[in-house]
Amino acid sequence: MSGTSRTSGTSARSARRTRRAGRIGDRVLRVVGVTVTGLAVAFILAPVLLTVVLSFANDAMVRFPPESWGTDRYTELFGSEKWLSALWLSVRLGLCSALLAVVVSVLALLAIHRSRMRFGGLLEGASLVSLIIPISAYAVAMYSVFSQYAILGTFFGLVLAHAALSVPLVMLVGGAALRSVPAELELVAITLGASRVRAWTGVTLRLALPALLGGFVMAFQHSFEEAVLINFLGGPGLVTLPKAVFDSVQFGSDPVITAIAASIVIVSSALVAVPLALARGAKR
Repeated sequence: MSGTSRTSGTSARSARRTRRAGRIGDRVLRVVGVTVTGLAVAFILAPVLLTVVLSFANDAMVRFPPESWGTDRYTELFGSEKWLSALWLSVRLGLCSALLAVVVSVLALLAIHRSRMRFGGLLEGASLVSLIIPISAYAVAMYSVFSQYAILGTFFGLVLAHAALSVPLVMLVGGAALRSVPAELELVAITLGASRVRAWTGVTLRLALPALLGGFVMAFQHSFEEAVLINFLGGPGLVTLPKAVFDSVQFGSDPVITAIAASIVIVSSALVAVPLALARGAKR
């Protein structure tokens, strides 16, 4: 009897030691995880924050720490025809390519998920190929095709190129939203007298609208920040904001680029917050 008691006591102590060791191990892993994550976030955000700080310097060159502070670089940015024309071109290009990407993606998704088309899943997977192909190889291929059809160095060609790269983003977001909308809702609308197109626009696309707006924002941001295709497919008079920044860094050191970079960071952060807010609102 006493031997059994000693055995049970030993087992209980062993179990307590095991639990104590497990709690210590959890604490160590938690501390290590928080430390590594914090260092990674600091490593990513430090250059961005430094750029934002330097954008409020008034020195004639980019250096840290600055000797004087002010908003001269923002004044020069919004008063320069060179930078404003590049900004306007990027905005127009982003809006046109994002709109085209959404239209193409919506038509493709309706055909894939709301019809009896064969190999729809294969087609949806093929639409994501541009996410896998290296952008430089993609640009070389587009250069050959665009030069053959005489749209190289044109605004229309840039819209097509940017839309082709943005379609996968809209397909991913819109496809997930469309799969979450039951097809029975369309059938109910049709039995109540609505046409197929009216059921799509009034039921399916209306419920998927927040996701499609998020896809539009993502496509716009992707086009606005694209800096590779413009170097291959651009031409005289077609200088987007990323290309203007790249040229400024390559051929000189214009301090205004710090204000441009800070503005892009702020605008990009706001654009990323839009689809997140739309997704949260859709869940509610």
